[in-house]
Amino acid sequence: MKLSSLLSDGMVLQREAENKIWGTEAEGQVSVSVLSGEAVIFAGEPASFADGSFEFLLPPLPAGGPYEIRISDACGVRVIRDVLSGDVFLLAGQSNMELPVRRTLDLTADYVKTADDPLIRAFEVPKRAEFHGPVSDLYEGAWKKATQENLYEFSALGFFFAEKVRRDEGVPVGLLETALGGIQIEALIPEERLLAAARELIAAAEARGESKEKDGVLSGNHYNAFFYKDAVQLDKDDAYIDATLAREARKNAEFYRFLDETDNGRKNHWEAENSLFGAGEKARYLAVPGLWETLPEYPELESLRGSVWVLKRFEVPERMAGRAAKMVLGTVIDADETYLNGTLIGRTEYRYPPRRYPVPEGILRKENTLTVRVKALGRAGGFVPEMPYFLEFEGVRIPLSGPWEWRIGTNLYEDGKKKYPGISLPEDTFFNYRPSGIYNAMIHPLRRLRVKAMLFYQGESNTLFSQDYGFLMELMAGSVRDCFEAPDLPIVFAELPYFGHEDDERETDNWDRLRAAQERAAAVIPHCSLADLYDLGQRYELHPQNKCEAAARMYEAYRKLVEAPESVDNVQQS
Repeated sequence: MKLSSLLSDGMVLQREAENKIWGTEAEGQVSVSVLSGEAVIFAGEPASFADGSFEFLLPPLPAGGPYEIRISDACGVRVIRDVLSGDVFLLAGQSNMELPVRRTLDLTADYVKTADDPLIRAFEVPKRAEFHGPVSDLYEGAWKKATQENLYEFSALGFFFAEKVRRDEGVPVGLLETALGGIQIEALIPEERLLAAARELIAAAEARGESKEKDGVLSGNHYNAFFYKDAVQLDKDDAYIDATLAREARKNAEFYRFLDETDNGRKNHWEAENSLFGAGEKARYLAVPGLWETLPEYPELESLRGSVWVLKRFEVPERMAGRAAKMVLGTVIDADETYLNGTLIGRTEYRYPPRRYPVPEGILRKENTLTVRVKALGRAGGFVPEMPYFLEFEGVRIPLSGPWEWRIGTNLYEDGKKKYPGISLPEDTFFNYRPSGIYNAMIHPLRRLRVKAMLFYQGESNTLFSQDYGFLMELMAGSVRDCFEAPDLPIVFAELPYFGHEDDERETDNWDRLRAAQERAAAVIPHCSLADLYDLGQRYELHPQNKCEAAARMYEAYRKLVEAPESVDNVQQS
């Protein structure tokens, strides 16, 4: 007998609903029973299934547990232990829903270090896309409890939301985590539904006065009505995907090898020096934090694509020398290698994660040199403002902001042109983001489960193509509800927070145009609400850390939705 990994120890069933138990490869008659302690509270009639695939309905269970589910066939008994009945929530979207608790610790560390609730449990659906059609079932993954051992990897928004359910409802909570950073909303819409929408997308474009086609692309829509069909067919070609990924991996490896080989800092081991300048050379300084796109005194940094080394000397009290500490370096555009007194203490290969590097014992001295190799590739580099920069030891913080030495390691461009024509900046095709793939692999396999509501935080990756976003929201909502056979499934949407160089005037910025699309869609999608997160944003931070407040607002919107759905089908919660 073969069971889905969703049906495993520690699982959470939706309370007061008929839950399904299913499997394959059963031999002979199959029976299912549910026990509470030693008491049998449900014993289903044995049944035979011609192909070995079976499905049973359990009667509604009240909140509580633990229960034990026993599934028997001719070959033996499978037992699912420590099963709880409570409220189960589907978490979907992109990185701000996926963002783990450990990425919020600048704000939540003191609280989270004491958090421990084994009645909050999460199942992280394996992160992958599938383009050949919906995946029938999952056989990877496990339910995990929100204990100190596990909760730092939970979705932060999901965990803080679950805590509020626990506080108010007093029931166990299950989280089905399906979010994946960077995806566009099209990834969550099944192929047949997306292709059937082509005519409406074309009509909407014509109504906006846009041409049907411009250079093969429908204006304002990344995966447009003309391209959806081509995209989904192309992505079914496994050889094409494998070849694309192999080619990009090879070219990217060549690029980074060339970057290292041409970097003067690498060749001359600047990480081991206490200055980037030799005797008689005049040092140059820039401010940390700060972005390099607008430094009038150093215009060469705005166009630089390559590496820049920055260096800071600082002192600590004698008692800190040799002790373990934590280096907090905000976030860096794009990538960094960070050295303390010549020892590599951390590296991050892309822009968004906070740089929080542990300093092992034996490295810190009374007088120290901190050196960061910054790789600026897709844009001008820099240290993101509004983020913290300090060394921390037993509650003492040594500031690291202020003037730092800087020197170019290598610049692959000169006067805006490539210096090395054969070398290209890294490129990546993120197939996980493409139409229908995430629905097939991460949503459809969950269809037999019963869920209380869906929380959806997505849109950042669609901000350049907002014209059709509201329509796609409707498609996505309908698709998920059809998948779960729950036409009235409550959905709480997160309205995007503030970000970047937004204009105060309404609908003049890409992000604000997408917010307006979210509002229009939420006004017509039944049984949904929209949580306003605008003021929780940060100008330079795509992933604002205040997920506790974001969860509180989504929870408030959810409560209003489920308490009086007939009067608040379409609610905006601020």
